[in-house]
Amino acid sequence: MKKLSIIFLISILLVNCKKQETVNIKYLSEKFNEIAENIDRIQYDVNLEIKFSDGNVSQNNGFAIIVKDPNDSIFGFSFYGMRRNINKATIYKNGTGFLVSTEDKKFKRVSPEHSLLGRYGGPMIYKDFFNFENNYVNVEISETENSFILNYELEDDLKNKITQRTKSVELNKKTFLPKKISTSHQPDFGEKSTIVYIFDNVKTNENIEKNINEYIKDLNKFELIKKQKSKPNALLNKPLPVISLKNLFNENETVEIKTGKIILIDFWEVWCGPCIASFPKVENLKNKFSTNLNIVGIVTQDKENAVKLVQKKETTFLNLIGNKELKKTFSVNSMPRYFLIDKDGIIQKEYYGFSDQIENDIEELIGE
Repeated sequence: MKKLSIIFLISILLVNCKKQETVNIKYLSEKFNEIAENIDRIQYDVNLEIKFSDGNVSQNNGFAIIVKDPNDSIFGFSFYGMRRNINKATIYKNGTGFLVSTEDKKFKRVSPEHSLLGRYGGPMIYKDFFNFENNYVNVEISETENSFILNYELEDDLKNKITQRTKSVELNKKTFLPKKISTSHQPDFGEKSTIVYIFDNVKTNENIEKNINEYIKDLNKFELIKKQKSKPNALLNKPLPVISLKNLFNENETVEIKTGKIILIDFWEVWCGPCIASFPKVENLKNKFSTNLNIVGIVTQDKENAVKLVQKKETTFLNLIGNKELKKTFSVNSMPRYFLIDKDGIIQKEYYGFSDQIENDIEELIGE
């Protein structure tokens, strides 16, 4: 009897060892890829939650269909994404994008670009649904009764200065498809964030009742919003309004922007990546044209972090604290926005983002 008990215990240990060897990252990767390769299209309900380290939380829920398209050079797939909490959808197929307001029954055609995934129903699309994470520093695997859980430590994104990158993937034991995906990272500047996708009612291939073509066909019942030509800024070719603002680094000091030199006004915000990326170029203009040019940065939000960012980037041009009224006066509704004023105080140019044309126009004004 004792001998049989020992043999039984050894058998259990061998089975457990075999299981431990089997359920590893290689096994899960192979099973996931095997399943994913046989899926042409997938449909799911999704809850999306974005948590910030300051306690703020953004929540959305919706529905999505993703159809593989190896010939698509932008995404590699077509998609339909619906944000149910705002009744807006995003559709993309064959290089054409649509933004749809299902409540108003209106839609517009838009340029096929990656920003589609951030607009209307776009956030409901998890673009890496068919991709198994292979680029990691470390991974730990655990399991529950119904799930495999993979906790990754990812490499820092040095190019974009993003650190503390982690990812947690919960795979369904039966389907080997994601049930929940959570990612977290610390950007170069700003709040650390955690993004959580929770998937439900997942269907694949022939189990999907309605395809993307049918959603596009439904747009025949909607009103097309035609793109209108934007009107020139009302301030162009007019005198610079009186601007008197507090110094970002000394709120006891009020600074009035005076004419007499060429002026470049730079409207920016802490959350605007392109704004920050352009700081060195704007700083270079300040140094190159120091005799003839004054540069004034205007930031409205998050003064505390704005100060830290300017210091970190070693930016030396003047920065002032703006307000909503000033942004409304200049019709600033996107960032960064630049205005070039000649030495007589006349607003000559407006720029939606930084470009080499700014330097060319400054040189032309100096020549005059």
